[in-house]
Amino acid sequence: MNFSDAIRAHANWRLRLSTYCQGNLKEPLNVQILAKDNACDLGKWLYGEGMKYASDPKFGELLSIHAAFHRSAADIAAMVQSGRQKEAEKLTNSNESQYAKLSIQIVGILMKLRTQYGDK
Repeated sequence: MNFSDAIRAHANWRLRLSTYCQGNLKEPLNVQILAKDNACDLGKWLYGEGMKYASDPKFGELLSIHAAFHRSAADIAAMVQSGRQKEAEKLTNSNESQYAKLSIQIVGILMKLRTQYGDK
């Protein structure tokens, strides 16, 4: 995986949660797994091959923000499971929610890292 792939993986994951909030995902999401920042494709890359960038402070920031993003996503999935689907859907569709702000930060850092290191 390279930085462009990482950005796509993150976008695909966001789409999956949005689809879940709309009630269009066939299987339920496991909130406990969702809260883990190393279970998604991006997280697996970050804690695997991506660790070669660990000396870069931006990478450390990315790890922290990505972990917070997953906690926020798990909260949203828990809302759906507790019958607060419309509220959860609103959070995934808003650019003002904590979830969205964290996502934007993730993509921004990945883009900066891509500019700095290229897509190797």
